[in-house]
Amino acid sequence: IQNQLNIISQQFRYYEIILVTGFQAYRVMRDTPHDIIKIENERYEETNVCRSIGMGLRAATTNRVLIIYGDLVFNAAALNIKFNKGSSLIIDSSNTMTDNEVGCTISNGLVEQVLYELPHRWSQISFFVDKELEMLKQITWNPDNERLYGFEAINQIIDGGGQFRAIMPDGICVNDIDSSKDIPIAQSIL
Repeated sequence: IQNQLNIISQQFRYYEIILVTGFQAYRVMRDTPHDIIKIENERYEETNVCRSIGMGLRAATTNRVLIIYGDLVFNAAALNIKFNKGSSLIIDSSNTMTDNEVGCTISNGLVEQVLYELPHRWSQISFFVDKELEMLKQITWNPDNERLYGFEAINQIIDGGGQFRAIMPDGICVNDIDSSKDIPIAQSIL
């Protein structure tokens, strides 16, 4: 997490960090800086990331939200972009994400669908504003959706008329740490 926090503070002048955690919440909250908002999803074992996103959105005080999954390791290039042209998904253009991660289809610079086994790997970093942010709130605040994955919420937004630009930063290195086999990749990024 400290790697993420350092990169965020280097890339953005004004920011508010909201950390939502479930597994080993006490340890994570104890070992992170005191100047960030910390929320525990105490039902993490029976819910999914959609509920955690919704909890974080309830605490957010801005109308521009960057969501970064907590089990990611990434370099500064992943966030070295302009987030001023609408909602967007950061795509791993360097192929450092493993093949078992969620991908997407892209047409005319817009993401059409986000699912497993699609060619362009979504880095699990997303930027939401305007219509897409409001739709995300409605989806994640609905108790019927608390077991959805984040990519399923994104697909609902797209199906409802929302749009996400596909951003492919040059030099991006990003990987989701799911198991010990991902540690060598993470070490090469750090």
